[in-house]
Amino acid sequence: MQVLFGGTFDPVHNGHVAMAISLSVAFPDATIRVIPNRQPPHRTSRVSSAHRLAMLKLAMDEISGVTVDLIELGRDGPSYTVDTLRSLRAIYGEQESIVLALGADAVRSLESWYQPEQLPSLCHLCVLKRAGERIEIPGLLNQMVEVNRAIDLSETPSGRLYRLDTPEIPVSSTAVRELIARGTSQLPVPPTIADYIGSNHLYQDTE
Repeated sequence: MQVLFGGTFDPVHNGHVAMAISLSVAFPDATIRVIPNRQPPHRTSRVSSAHRLAMLKLAMDEISGVTVDLIELGRDGPSYTVDTLRSLRAIYGEQESIVLALGADAVRSLESWYQPEQLPSLCHLCVLKRAGERIEIPGLLNQMVEVNRAIDLSETPSGRLYRLDTPEIPVSSTAVRELIARGTSQLPVPPTIADYIGSNHLYQDTE
């Protein structure tokens, strides 16, 4: 089983780390692939992909079962998730269980994605949510079968949906960048990331 957790990670923060840990616990026999975008379709990255990758590797290094996957960094043009899924299907075959992990905001914006209607045939969906949070699933995913256990996603290659409770950590990359621009020293990021940001003078300009 391959579990994909993608994002801009601009920069990686404590919320990202908590989600990666939650995935590694929920899917102990899977490879958790944390995938940094090269060129996000819906936003502009604030620093180079090399800096984002270096920080991501530092943050994920100690989490069991997690690997940082460079599949999107080596591809030209916007980083469309459907292209990544097709590439991984070509590598692992049609019978491999592939799980796409998405946060609430990503799920709500799915209808604006490139070819989102292809997702049910390419992967399962793991919705990362806070306990008690209700997330409406877009109609284009109605054909997906919702299951109550993470292990149920291992039985088929694609087409199922699972909701995973994750810790509530109120932080975003935007908020981290704003704190840095204001000169705040205490940041909601791992200590190694704070050190890297400081030593490389990242995000110190205002938005």
